Amino acid sequence: MTSNELRRESVIKDVTAIFIDVIGFLTDDEKKMVNGRTHIIKDFNVDGDDATEVGMALEKHFSVKPTLEEWGKVALIYEIADLIIKHLDKKS
Repeated sequence: MTSNELRRESVIKDVTAIFIDVIGFLTDDEKKMVNGRTHIIKDFNVDGDDATEVGMALEKHFSVKPTLEEWGKVALIYEIADLIIKHLDKKS
């Protein structure tokens, strides 16, 4: 695996953990199902307020600030991770 692939996997892992933590209502079995292809709204019936909370937690954790338009274009865990990496790269 390249360093970029390892970095992406690490960010996906962090996004997944933050999603699970912020949502708070997933069962242990549901938590095990969350992965890079998880749709954060449709797969677990997450409402808009919870999705916003997840976004805010991610912004705080990674110290990034995607625009609302950018947030509106991502829904899968891996897409969110890629958006975060894009903003982390801008900071470098």
